Amino acid sequence: MLWHDLIFNDYAPLQFNWETIFKGYSACLDFPSCNYYKELMEFYPDAKVILTIRDDDSWMKSWNVLNNEVLNSFTFKFLAKIPYTSFKLQKDIHNKMILGKEGAFKGSLTDEAIKKRFNEWNQSVIDYVPKDRLLVYQVKDGWEPICNFLDKPIPDIPFPYKNKTKNMGHISRFINSIFIIIIIISIAMIISSVFFGIQYIGEDRFFGGLSSVILVSIILIVTWTKK
Repeated sequence: MLWHDLIFNDYAPLQFNWETIFKGYSACLDFPSCNYYKELMEFYPDAKVILTIRDDDSWMKSWNVLNNEVLNSFTFKFLAKIPYTSFKLQKDIHNKMILGKEGAFKGSLTDEAIKKRFNEWNQSVIDYVPKDRLLVYQVKDGWEPICNFLDKPIPDIPFPYKNKTKNMGHISRFINSIFIIIIIISIAMIISSVFFGIQYIGEDRFFGGLSSVILVSIILIVTWTKK
C-alpha cells in the first residue's frame, strides 16, 4: 500500500520520506524501486547503484513470458479485480509505471520499440550515476564483482541463479493454485447456500431464482475479466 500511495497520490518523490518504505532495510531492487533510483540516490547519498544488464533479445523473451503467462493470464486478471489484494496493487502499479505513457516503456507496444526503451534506460543510468557509485553488472559474473564493489567478502556458497525465464512457470502455478482455492471456497459457499435455501424457502422457488443469479454472475465475470 505504501508504494501504491506514493505512485497514485501525487507525492513529490524528492520530498518523500523514503524511510517510510525502507526503514530497517539496507538494499532494494527491481521494480518499482528502480524507477526512483535518482530520488533514492539523493535521499541516501552513500548508497551505491548496481545496474544489471543483459542481451536485449534475451530480456525481451523473459519479459514476454512474464507478461503473457502471468500478468495477462485469465487467473491474474481475475484476481487483480479484487480490491486491496496484492494482485490488484501490482497490476495498477505495473500499468502506470511500466506500460503507461509515463512509465518505463513510454507507451511502446512492439518488441522492437520496447527493446529500444530497455537499452535507452540502461544507458541513461550509466550516464547519470557517478562512476564511483555505479557497478554495471551481468549475473553470469557471479559474486566477485558485487562483493568487490561493496567491499564485502565473497560468500562460500554458490551464486544463486533463481530468477530465470523457465522459473516463471512457478509463479504461474502459484497464482493458479490461489485461484483454485478461491473456486473451492466459492463452490462450498454455493453448496451451503443451496442447502439452506431449500430448507427455508422451498426447492422450486429457490432453484428458479438461483438459475437467474448464476446466469447473471457468469455474464458479469466474463465482462469483468475482459476490462
